[in-house]
Amino acid sequence: MSTEPKPPEAGVAPAPRPEMDDAPPVLGSWRNIYLFVLGTLALLVALFWALTRAYA
Repeated sequence: MSTEPKPPEAGVAPAPRPEMDDAPPVLGSWRNIYLFVLGTLALLVALFWALTRAYA
């Protein structure tokens, strides 16, 4: 008796997952989260650059 999972059959659509369409719990949208992360990265780069210049 085999316990290996069977591959999905061709032409069979996966079950819908409505939770994947929900908004994230913070900042309201994924776009806002991405902008926040990029802004934080830019701020850290600027901070580390300034510290490097100040103590070089």
